[in-house]
Amino acid sequence: MLNATQPKHRLTRQDWIDAAMERLVEAGIGAVSVDRLATGLGVTRGSFYHHFADREDLLRAVLDDWARRWTYEILEQIGVLELEPATALLALVKAVRSKRAADYDAPMRAWALHAPLARAVVKQVDEARLAFILSQFEALGFAGLDAENRARLFLHYEMSAPTMFASLSPERDEQLLLERYRFLTTARVD
Repeated sequence: MLNATQPKHRLTRQDWIDAAMERLVEAGIGAVSVDRLATGLGVTRGSFYHHFADREDLLRAVLDDWARRWTYEILEQIGVLELEPATALLALVKAVRSKRAADYDAPMRAWALHAPLARAVVKQVDEARLAFILSQFEALGFAGLDAENRARLFLHYEMSAPTMFASLSPERDEQLLLERYRFLTTARVD
């Protein structure tokens, strides 16, 4: 007979990271404890130490995983396609949305308010995201503050809108996306 606390398969390091990420999203960084994760995964606390030295080691892994999955991999996937800048921006939005990357941003930013390590990783991620988006706006012919402002608006909206605005419908969301995209990628006529 199997013990009720035994998982159906051997847990991997990634299983622990995923569980920690979900706890972070659901209840904040304070809820990410070894005991809570072990209980949620149906294992003993001891199995945690096969993969991590301590909670701080896990937290560093969560930050690295977040940065890799929801920024660096997405940017790399878009970059490899060698798309025209306007198409790359639209592809970026669609990738961010399909991977639900914005769902993880608010909890990371809340954590970063109180933790220097999280703050440093969030800053690096923001710089990488902004650099890519800015490069696309510059390739579209925008320069200086105009390009930077468009890039910042683009980044801010795409990463914060899902937490601020309820979806009206997929069709309406698509209309708003295309109008916002047109608005940001069209040069002003003075």
